Amino acid sequence: MQESEQSRHRRSLSAWPVVLVEFARIGATSFGGGSATISAMRQTCLRKGWMDEQAFVDIVVLSRLTPGISILAQSLLIGRAVAGVSGMCAALSGMMIPAFAITLALAELYESLSNQPGASSPLHAVVATAAGYAVAMTLQLLNDILKRSRLLYSAIAVAAYAGLALLLHNPLLVMGIAIACGLAFPALFDAGAEPRDDAPAPAKDGTDAT
Repeated sequence: MQESEQSRHRRSLSAWPVVLVEFARIGATSFGGGSATISAMRQTCLRKGWMDEQAFVDIVVLSRLTPGISILAQSLLIGRAVAGVSGMCAALSGMMIPAFAITLALAELYESLSNQPGASSPLHAVVATAAGYAVAMTLQLLNDILKRSRLLYSAIAVAAYAGLALLLHNPLLVMGIAIACGLAFPALFDAGAEPRDDAPAPAKDGTDAT
């Protein structure tokens, strides 16, 4: 037990600078809103080997269950998975510091140029870009979800929850319905519940097949 704790501590000490650098890069370059940031986080996690698509989807879901800014919650969860508490601090600092500085600079620039003719045109283009990022990120997460579970049931669930979101306009209520359905019908959402094709067939006499 002591050796494993020491191993985790050494991994945390060696990994948190990498987390800080990567999240600083994300915070400084992921223009286009939350969808662009999530996409950058996903690409970084896969490229660095921190987690696979399924683990990343789980973190996205957990971050949506917390109040406040989900991007910050997602940063904390990824940092913790990679380097423990040190990774959490590194991820949050890397995400916030460059983004804060760039936001202040852009706000000052817009304030000085807002009275110029045509100053609002670039903002309209950014809105369209952010919408495109949101659609692309939604399709990517949908692809990851469908790969990890039963295709038909997952497609039906996504369509049903999308309809509920449009009708109810209450994310807490929609998430509550989703949690209730997951608890009531776990086999519909659990990829491991699907029988494997290579599983050995039971013997006719009731004993296990060898």
